[in-house]
Amino acid sequence: MNGEILSTIAVCAALTLVVRALPIVFLSRMRMPAVLLDWLGFVPSAIMAALVTAEVVGRPAMTPSGISISLVATIVAAAAGAVSRSLFATIVAGVAAFLVLQALLM
Repeated sequence: MNGEILSTIAVCAALTLVVRALPIVFLSRMRMPAVLLDWLGFVPSAIMAALVTAEVVGRPAMTPSGISISLVATIVAAAAGAVSRSLFATIVAGVAAFLVLQALLM
């Protein structure tokens, strides 16, 4: 590797470290109100919902007959999550449903 590539990698690594570490360092010294902490608790769920929605709506896997495999697999995963209350079971059910439906319908 030449020096330009290595320096680019080093700069990117340093910027990533700064962007991720500085907020933790500064916010760890602050005492946040309970309302803000409760609100921040919804951030992971909102991010996951946005990712799933973007995948299902933006570029769904469709069968030739027009059935959205992505949407059906999402519904199966949501049902598995509601029943099991387990993230692992939800992911396994969603992936398995997608693969089975893709194999059967495509």
